[in-house]
Order: sequence, then structure tokens, then C-alpha cells
Amino acid sequence: MRHTLALLFFPAFLSALTYDVTFLGLDDSACVKALKNTSDLVLLQDRPPASVNGLRYRAESDLPGLLRVLQAYAYYDASVTYDIASENDRANVYLLIRPGQQYTLASYQVFHGTCKEPANITGCFPFSPERLGLQINKPPLSFDIVNAEFQVLTELSRCGYPLASIEKRKVEVDLAKKEVSAAVCIEEGPQAKFGPTKMHGLEHIHPRYIERRIAWKEGTIYDSDLVEETQKRLLKTGLFTSAMVTHDQEIDTIGELPMTMRLTEAKHRQLTLGVFYGTVDGFGGSFAWTHRNLRGMGEILTIDGQFSQWWLLGKITFKKPDFLIPDQAYRALAAVYRESINPYVAFSYRFANYVERPFNTKDSFSVGLKIDHIHVFDSATNGTYLLIGLPVFVKHDKSDSVLDPTRGYSLIYSITPYQSMFHSNQHFFKQRFTATWYLPVTSSRVLVLAFRAQFGSIAAAHQANVPLPKLFLGGSENELRGYRYKTVSPLNSNNEPLGGRSAIYFSFEPRIRFSKTIGVVPFADFGTVTSEQFPQFNTKWYKSVGVGVRYFAFFGPLRFDVGFPLDRRKGIDEWYRIYATVGQTF
Repeated sequence: MRHTLALLFFPAFLSALTYDVTFLGLDDSACVKALKNTSDLVLLQDRPPASVNGLRYRAESDLPGLLRVLQAYAYYDASVTYDIASENDRANVYLLIRPGQQYTLASYQVFHGTCKEPANITGCFPFSPERLGLQINKPPLSFDIVNAEFQVLTELSRCGYPLASIEKRKVEVDLAKKEVSAAVCIEEGPQAKFGPTKMHGLEHIHPRYIERRIAWKEGTIYDSDLVEETQKRLLKTGLFTSAMVTHDQEIDTIGELPMTMRLTEAKHRQLTLGVFYGTVDGFGGSFAWTHRNLRGMGEILTIDGQFSQWWLLGKITFKKPDFLIPDQAYRALAAVYRESINPYVAFSYRFANYVERPFNTKDSFSVGLKIDHIHVFDSATNGTYLLIGLPVFVKHDKSDSVLDPTRGYSLIYSITPYQSMFHSNQHFFKQRFTATWYLPVTSSRVLVLAFRAQFGSIAAAHQANVPLPKLFLGGSENELRGYRYKTVSPLNSNNEPLGGRSAIYFSFEPRIRFSKTIGVVPFADFGTVTSEQFPQFNTKWYKSVGVGVRYFAFFGPLRFDVGFPLDRRKGIDEWYRIYATVGQTF
């Protein structure tokens, strides 16, 4: 008996009829795509029927669903037929679509629950079709109608009616005029105010820290935008893996709606380790330990260190959010730095504190006070310096990403006046301006042109009053790639860099992306460093070219560049330099 069953099923498997499906008569690509996503003929193509009769049955079963899709795209007069042509063991199924005229939207109205009177809600904007995402005299796609209903509820929740509901939907099709008139009937419910907030899930974070990030005030009219803004603020802190804000389904006796926060705390301690290699730094490594919730108020303490064959850095940083006012931060740091490079050997100690404030998502400002102790030797200008500085930093950033910008621009200006603590008559101002532009050549951003211009100036009575590490020295992974690290500047008779009081750097990169993960970036850098106080154009310019590879990981692009100096200086510059890091050059 088992052998008989096997013989019965085996020939049926071998005789399965493979087929192709072709849609004819409709030029609407979006609608055709939706038809294919609905059609069993397409979805079950890898499980073909055993015969032409089975294929015909599958095609007949497809027709009602295809008509519903066409009506959803406002083709209310559409009809669908099919034809099957078979040759040998393969068939072709032709779905013949006669869409007719696509209907347009004549009107869209919002009524009260009885559907007799237009809704005129106190405190809300008029419910115009445009505000709800619809366009009169344009095809009313079914999902646009549904989205408009959600938008009605959203608009109501923005003006104090979070308990509103959709009672009824009306869609009338005029076959003669080829028009659709749609309406929705709502019950707005009572206008509500923000009530008391309950918090769930807090373990190590103080409730006061959460309260400072609540965008609304208790007793004010409910606004769902403020709820969304609060969730964004909480997630932006990095202290939570989830933050859900909900409300009760009934208002209390004084017209307030109790709010509830359900929070899940993230890990507050983090240890990171890293290694790197570059022709500039040689082999090196880094470590960082961070506590992101010191004292339960979101204060951040970081202890980090970096080292390579040429330099050593140790730093402790403390950051306090909401310093004096919301969204303003205080940052203090202590750092020790040893740098042993071709121009000099320097030991530096720094104590600094800053007040940082974002004006909005694009503009930020910081001002601080710092003390630098710098001991420079084995250089063209040795010395020991104790400086007090007042750093000011302003940034306007309209780019679309930090690690991989593809559109927009950014402007950064910094200025720091320094005063010597050893000599009252020794002081100088160091300032720098950086502008970047990102121009996508294609809509898919496969090719992006990136430009950067940097201008630096140090105003001082004598260059000898300025420590060599504070002067401009070109040649790094950020400017004039290919030249020996921090050696592009005026030189003395022994070819030792003297540093400069002014600098100009230009960079150009056409960023080409071949796939989701791989890209290539040829680049060209131009720059000059002079001893004058202000940037000079009629002087010696250094040029370099190179090429880089980008691997686009989930956290950002990994960068590997090779730069070649075009004005190679004998005895100073090598033929090439290699740079590897995370993120684009600028």
C-alpha cells in the first residue's frame, strides 16, 4: 500500500505546471506593485498547480482581490480579465487590466458624531483636507483616506482632546462625475488638561531628573506634541532603552488626565577598549570607563586614556546636565598629555571647565575657562609656559549626519584669548573658522561632493610668546594629508618647523558609494601656513592627493586613506601616509 501511494503522488509532483505572470494595460507603477503583492498567481508562483485547469482556477480566484486593489487606487470603473497561453510544460498568464478613468476627490469633511453638523472644535485648527494630507481634485487613495482619519485624531490630541474617537466613515462615489466625496464623523470627548504623572521602572535615576525633561506643565491643555517631545528628551539622554508615555482613559473631577511613564533603564557603566595603527601614530590603543548616571542625576564621569608610539594622553571629564537652566551643561576636565613628534617634545597639563548650551538642534555655543601648563623642548623654540585662556565656541550645523553627512553645510568659529601667568605683557588671541558643504549629485546620494575651508589666525605681538604646540602646524589626518605630521610651516636652517600664526586649508572629496557597505573617496588637499598674523594667499601653497576606502558599518563609516604629498620636501616627507579612523574626514 505504501508503494502505491508513492506512485500516486510522485507523478503529480513531476507534472507541476510552471508559469509566468504579466500585467497588461496599467501604467500606474505603484498600483501594479500593489497588485503583484496581492495576487496569489505571483505569491504562489514557486508552488505551481498540476494542470492548466488548476492554473485557471487560481487566476479566477485572484480577480476579486485585484479589483479591490484597483478601487483602493481610485479606479472604480476597472475590470480585470485573464488569458493563459501554454507551451510545452510552461504557461504564460496575462492579466488584462482596463482601469478606466481614475476618480478624484471632490470633498473631505469632518462632522460631529451625528454626521449632521461640521465639526468646529474649540481650540483646534479647521480640519481642511490639506492639513489632513489630502488634495482636492487628486486621486483619493484608500490609505490616504485612512491616514487622514489618524491625522484627525492627532490634530484633536494636539489641542486637548486625547480621548477623541472615530464614530463613522462615509465614502460616496459619483459614477457620473468620476468623483469621490468622503467624510468622517468624530466624537471629540471632553477637553483635557495634563494631570499628575506616575513613573514606573526607575531604579537608579532620581525622579527629579525625569521631571526636568517633561515638556508640559501640570494643569495646562493636553498636547500630544509635548508628549512626543518628552519621550525624545528621555531617549536622547542615553539612560533608557525605552520610554513610553501614556494617559488614562478618563479625566478626573477637575478635568485633568493622569499621565503614566513606563521607563526601562539602560546600563549606566561602560568600558571600551580599542587599538589602531597609522603611519602618523604607529601602533596605539585606547581605553575609556564611563559612568553615565553619577548620583542618580544623569551626571557623566569619564576616565579615558590613549597612547601610541609618539604620544600619551590621560583625561578625567565630568559633565553635569541642566546646569542652572534646562538643556545647559557644565563640563570640567583635567588632562595630561605627552607628545613626542618631529617638531617638538611637549608635556602639557590642562584644567578646564565649560558651560555648553544648544540654542536648538542646529546651533550651539560654549564658553569656558582653562589653564594650560606647557613644557616644550627638543624643538626650534623651547620654553615653559603657563597660560590662562577663555575659549569661546559657536557652531551652526545644517548637515544631515555627524559621522557621514551627505547634504547641507556647517559653520564653526572658535576664539580663545590667552594670557601668560609668567609675564603680564605676553598675551595672544587664537581663532579659527571652518566651513563645510555637502552637495549630493544624485537623488540616491551615490555621489556626494564634499568641500571644506579652514582659516586660522593668531594675533600676537611676537611669535615667541606663543608655545609651538599652539601655533599652526599643517599635515595630519584632517588637513594636508600625505605630509609629515605637523611639519607644514616655515622652517629654520635645520629644517625644523617653526609653526605659523596663520593658516589656510582647503579640502575636496567626491564621495562615491558603490553599495550599502563599500565606498571610495578620492581627495585633494591644499594649504599654506605663514608667520604673518592673518592668512596669506600670495605665498607657498602645499598640495596633496590621495584615495580612501569606506566601509559603512551600522555605527558609521570606517575610513582608510592613503595620501601623497605633491610638494614633497626632501628629508622631511615620505612618499605616502596612511590614515585609519571612524567617520568621514569632515
